[in-house]
Amino acid sequence: MIKNWKKYGVLAVAFLPTAGVLAYGVDGQRSGEFENSASSAYVSYSALLQDSPAMALVKQGKAALQKGNAAEAQQFFDKALAMTKNKDASVMASIGEAYVDAEAKDLSPAIKVLEEAVKRDPKNASAYVALGDAYLKQDKDGGKALSNYDKAIAANPKFAKAHLRRGQLYGQSRNFTAAKESLDAAIAADANYAPAYLEFAELYYRADQLPKSAEYIKKYVSMAENTPETRAKYASILYLTKDFPTALAEVENVLKADPNNIAMNRLRGYIYVDTKQDEKALEAMTAYFSKFDETKRIPSDYEYYANALVANNKNQEAVELIMKAKQVDPKNPLYDDLLAKQYTKLKDYGKAIESYKAKFSTAPPSNTDLFYFGQAHELNNQFQTADSIYAIITTKNPNYAYGHFWRARANAYLDPESTQGLAKPHYEKFIELTAGDKEKYKKDLVIANNYLGYYYYQKKDKANATKYWQEAQALDPTNADAINGLKALK
Repeated sequence: MIKNWKKYGVLAVAFLPTAGVLAYGVDGQRSGEFENSASSAYVSYSALLQDSPAMALVKQGKAALQKGNAAEAQQFFDKALAMTKNKDASVMASIGEAYVDAEAKDLSPAIKVLEEAVKRDPKNASAYVALGDAYLKQDKDGGKALSNYDKAIAANPKFAKAHLRRGQLYGQSRNFTAAKESLDAAIAADANYAPAYLEFAELYYRADQLPKSAEYIKKYVSMAENTPETRAKYASILYLTKDFPTALAEVENVLKADPNNIAMNRLRGYIYVDTKQDEKALEAMTAYFSKFDETKRIPSDYEYYANALVANNKNQEAVELIMKAKQVDPKNPLYDDLLAKQYTKLKDYGKAIESYKAKFSTAPPSNTDLFYFGQAHELNNQFQTADSIYAIITTKNPNYAYGHFWRARANAYLDPESTQGLAKPHYEKFIELTAGDKEKYKKDLVIANNYLGYYYYQKKDKANATKYWQEAQALDPTNADAINGLKALK
């Protein structure tokens, strides 16, 4: 299965690489954004102790950690602990938070000091959350993390961050109901707690409820700092919900403030391609490729640029573009798929067939793949092979009506005068399988009934010829083949 790179790339703007519990720092921040709103019941120990001598040492230790100097950081922390005689749980909690926030490789010192902090102050909700974060990052221990988040809530039921953490953990385990309950609790604790709305947006996105996701990302943007980053999140979700005009307006606003924003330059081109603004699409995708090299691109970028080229009658250039992408990533089946489709448009069916074969060597074909593979053989006048490919579909999915229709079509080419009736059993099966929804399949049912009418006409079976041509005419009263066939029977 080919990864949906378009959705992945767009979703990355809104949630990745900062999505999920492990991405959060000590204050649960995403990419430097605030987690503790002005009205939040929680105030970090860093804020409470910012003027104390011990806290100044903790801040120096944190700065050393962020530079990767763990030994120097430990010296500052030891001094802070000595200054408070190893009795101040708040200082201990701040040290533990510093380790987690700085994403230190070894969090065992954080776990040790945070365990001591909660032992000295069992009501220290912030320390419990930091301890849960440390266990999750250090040992990937979701059980211990959840246990500490629960203890934080028991210590302070209004601590929104603890509810958020539970929601994130349940969301990652795909427990939608429990995740929603925890996030609702976070908002109940603090209605202005912006990170909970962002997490809700991600949760609904994962559940493929894009309108709800857009609703929550909009709330998040209204509460968070009005930065290009938060507007980019909003634009990305709007795009995924197919609100292209509003998404484009947000994209342009972001690019005014941050013209080198990779994701928004990409999204601008995507929107123009999706809305079939062909000239603007080509201009935007060309500019994107000129501005950012292959290290910044994702596979769907090549797909969109190729589509823009094709829409502007530059099919050969589209092929050359995809070939370059394939050289960089030769085992990515997406590029073989794109090449096959481009070769088909160029009517180079032989190369299209070879491209599909290359794709199938790395990715098992879906029914859709097999259809296009069979179609390429049909267009290349290889009808027997096309029939064999379609037969794979009907074998795997005997009740899939169109598999039988495609087999009928290929066999009709093998028997152009219908004397052998090679297509007959396949058209009959198609008619049988679509009997319950004739309106949906009307166009192709007309073809099937006309074929069978003509087949029986040749066999001088007037009753059956009449039956099928009358059915074709009932489906389409103006169909010339049915009208002329019935006339010929008189």
